[in-house]
Amino acid sequence: MGNDLLIETPLRKLNIYQVCYHICEHVFHPERDLKFVILDIIKEDGKSISAISRELEERGFELHRLILTGYLRAMTDLSVLREKQVPPSKVYTPIKGREKDIYEVVSEGARSIYGDEEKAGLLILYALGRLFRRPIFQEELARADLSGQMPGRQATKEERLEAKQILVKSGFKIPDSSKAYVLESATLEGDYCELLSRIVGSNWDLSYLVRETKQTKLTL
Repeated sequence: MGNDLLIETPLRKLNIYQVCYHICEHVFHPERDLKFVILDIIKEDGKSISAISRELEERGFELHRLILTGYLRAMTDLSVLREKQVPPSKVYTPIKGREKDIYEVVSEGARSIYGDEEKAGLLILYALGRLFRRPIFQEELARADLSGQMPGRQATKEERLEAKQILVKSGFKIPDSSKAYVLESATLEGDYCELLSRIVGSNWDLSYLVRETKQTKLTL
């Protein structure tokens, strides 16, 4: 009976993939982190499981081969990746272009509201802080295309430590020298709501649900 457990069957493989996917889901928040990392590693040319695993380890993600295989299969089933047999390996390539992560989405949305780069930077930091409920590290702001003089105040030692623990738990490596920033501004709350509205509207076609604004008639 013990040997029967080792027999590879389609049902057993499916169960393994499902378990691996749920393990990754709880550890890495796949829709926000690991998926984007894998897509960035694969790029357009595609990579084998071994190559993906090596680059993930270099970036601080230590995954058992079986778990990574299950996660890649889940991405294939969701039509995010295409699996191609290239003996003796399987090569994974993206089916469509890399999706934008939350940093890029917030960055583009803030810059669509403000033409002024300084004001856009303030809204980016404020929005990320409100979304994540913690200080934002300079590496995160760089992913939102912010550099140079950072907006807001520098986080206290306690605030920074708490924020770092959250990111480290999710698989990110934060250098001890990395600074984190906080922006508390009641005046940006309205623009933050507008930013969220634009992000939601850009991801779903809501035109058929939205009340049209009446156009002002010109008096000639």
